[in-house]
Amino acid sequence: MDYPTMRGLFFAPPDRPRPTDPPAGRDPSPARALRDAIEPLACLSIWSPEAAEGYAAHGLDDYFAAYVFQRTAPLGTPPTAVAVMALGVFAPDLVGPQYEAGVAAIAHDDLVRIRLDAPGATLRRLLGDVDAEAAAAVTALRRGIEAGDRTARPLFTGLTTEPWPADTLAALVHACHVLREHRGDSHLAVCAVDGLDPVQMNVLTELWCGYPLGAYTPSRGWSPEQIDTAVAGLHRRGLVDGDALSADGVRHRAELEARTDAMQQSVVDAIGDDLPALTKQLGEWSDALVALDAAPPDPAKRLAG
Repeated sequence: MDYPTMRGLFFAPPDRPRPTDPPAGRDPSPARALRDAIEPLACLSIWSPEAAEGYAAHGLDDYFAAYVFQRTAPLGTPPTAVAVMALGVFAPDLVGPQYEAGVAAIAHDDLVRIRLDAPGATLRRLLGDVDAEAAAAVTALRRGIEAGDRTARPLFTGLTTEPWPADTLAALVHACHVLREHRGDSHLAVCAVDGLDPVQMNVLTELWCGYPLGAYTPSRGWSPEQIDTAVAGLHRRGLVDGDALSADGVRHRAELEARTDAMQQSVVDAIGDDLPALTKQLGEWSDALVALDAAPPDPAKRLAG
């Protein structure tokens, strides 16, 4: 899948209005508010057109393969099953071949260099000279990253071993990317302890974030039959009623979110008193990226990741 095709799929506006008050957006904790503020910024590591050009120049013009490889590259080039495990919520049959295609097409170090450096050029082109404000934000975010627990967080830990970009705006995107993976790793761990399989994780997330049932989970490669099986299991647990979260499902998903927040408490504590202003600034930059068509416009996608 080339870059324009992949971008077209994920940048399409919602096909129906989203709820104005999805559960995921209600009274976010400081950790969750930070996560929502950084999402479009962090995803410049995915959606930067300059990165797409760089990958293609090195022989990787399948952008979905580039996405899978650059997400798993903090682990090096592990066996396919390990890379699939790290991504957590994707169907192995979808991402396994894409990972192998990426590894075959481009050298690992070239891919990492492009993923680290290209988003800075994208951000500067879109937002101009915000270097002074970005430098202060990076300083605060790095305090959180350095305090982040590495236990059971493979992608986060791998990212902390990579060099920091010299460019301030590239460093801003990288810092947001690193913290995005910290929360993602943490949430996978929480959901695994809860006994959820990857398809059920997707279904709960889509309903929590305001998608209709079955609107988001297929994008992770799961078949209608697999989704039906997952939904049946969630019905048996009392978490889904019809095609929506039950009252118990809303409470249970909120508990999973709270446990994820708890796994990020050291990050929040390390950023400290700077967190409210930092979250506000990052949210404003992310909102600008959405307005400039540099990040997906669907509010449910921003909440879901």
